[in-house]
Amino acid sequence: MTTIDTVNEAQAVEVLVLGAGICGIAVAIGLRKAGIDDVVIVERSDSVGGTWHHNTYPGCAVDIPSHLYSFSFAPKPDWSRVYGTQAELEAYIATVVDDFGVRDNVRIETEVLEARWDTGDHRWHVVTNRGAFRARFFVIAAGPLHEPVIPALPGRDTFQGTAFHSSQWPEDIDVIGRAVVAIGTGASAIQFVPAIQSRVRRLTLVQRTPSWVLPKPDWDITETSKRCLARVPILMKLLRLFTWLILDIFTSAALHSPRIARMVGIFGRLHIRRHINDPSTRKALTPRYAPACKRLCFSNDYYRALAQPNVDLVTSPAVEVREHSVVTSDGREIPADIIIYGTGFHTLQHHPVTERVRGRSGETLAQVWRGNPKAHMGTTISGFPNAFMMFGPNVGTLSGFTMAEAQTHYIVGAIEAVRRLGVVAFDVTANAQDAFVAEADRTLNKSTFALGGCDSYYLADGHRRVSLPWPGTMYSLTRRLRKFDLESYQLIGQR
Repeated sequence: MTTIDTVNEAQAVEVLVLGAGICGIAVAIGLRKAGIDDVVIVERSDSVGGTWHHNTYPGCAVDIPSHLYSFSFAPKPDWSRVYGTQAELEAYIATVVDDFGVRDNVRIETEVLEARWDTGDHRWHVVTNRGAFRARFFVIAAGPLHEPVIPALPGRDTFQGTAFHSSQWPEDIDVIGRAVVAIGTGASAIQFVPAIQSRVRRLTLVQRTPSWVLPKPDWDITETSKRCLARVPILMKLLRLFTWLILDIFTSAALHSPRIARMVGIFGRLHIRRHINDPSTRKALTPRYAPACKRLCFSNDYYRALAQPNVDLVTSPAVEVREHSVVTSDGREIPADIIIYGTGFHTLQHHPVTERVRGRSGETLAQVWRGNPKAHMGTTISGFPNAFMMFGPNVGTLSGFTMAEAQTHYIVGAIEAVRRLGVVAFDVTANAQDAFVAEADRTLNKSTFALGGCDSYYLADGHRRVSLPWPGTMYSLTRRLRKFDLESYQLIGQR
């Protein structure tokens, strides 16, 4: 662990933001609009964009319609499709960064090694690989689904072919005519499997648990439609509102209506039957848990790809990797030139940043949480003054952009309140945090997330608490976070 030896060499800054993805960019723009320009964003990657910069695998695209999966203050009328591609999203974020003047605030290839609250200085002392900072406010916007999980299979290092996680797809990889083994059937695999199926010689998909996969209303947007949306801004707003309404209805169903969840399951089964003729394969692809218990996936061509003659579905888990093959638990040895791990990401409680951030007590965030992430309004954590976490516990919604804007309103309101009152710091009280967590639990404990019969990254390890989603709709999130609740905080010192 790096030790901060002196604060004299550190750069003083009003707000330090960790991460230049959707959330980090949103809060930087929000602060700039509020007249707070002394902001530095540290980003360990070589560019902005976060998830949409890192994930470049074939077929990568949004799974929420693009006219909602974008900033409300930066509408884009010329998306090529209803569901935009990764390249479009990355370009869109870069354009927003430039248009709103925050490019100069970003320090790329700068990784936070340690962040510690100094109770005497009332500042966050942050060490990076490129120098140190003394920040009055610290915004953690690293994202909970960023660090890839690669299973520690015996023999993994002996593999003589090419192996990689889907989020680390090599630019120069050529899958044409190769034998590919894809391990995992989550959201990424649902997209890259159809994209590579026709190019490979053999594709074996190793599935532990099937995902619910639904068709999506995706098509090319005509030039006429793009011109109409550009020339009549109210149409953009109405389209965004309509999409928002549909998704909020679905969220309400996941929280409160088992009947609608069953209807979603019927659509999912019909989608399988439409493309898969073999009864045993249909059975293998049909989840035994309720829709929305895990993340729902959307694809019009996933099952079609699995039905092709060069694709095998294996439902026994991988247990070993050999020099030229993958071995499954039933003893089957699958020849492989390439192994693709579509095995997801470390969840919030396992994110490396939680081991690097220390609060008032000196404990790290990971030590405070002990595998059970909790925060007030999903944004502030008791014992971590003047700090905010974006996409923290119990704040996740269907659109990350909507969540980022809602949290930005709350964070800017908090910083403005502290500056206006002339205090040096604030810290959410344990009672306020506990009250919010109890409120969230009352709703989420009765939801499909908790009762749907699955294990998912929505749940805190070993606690069965639903710790990731917001306990309501996107509308309720934006309404609750629009006003900073000063009464929930302890104010520290006078300037």
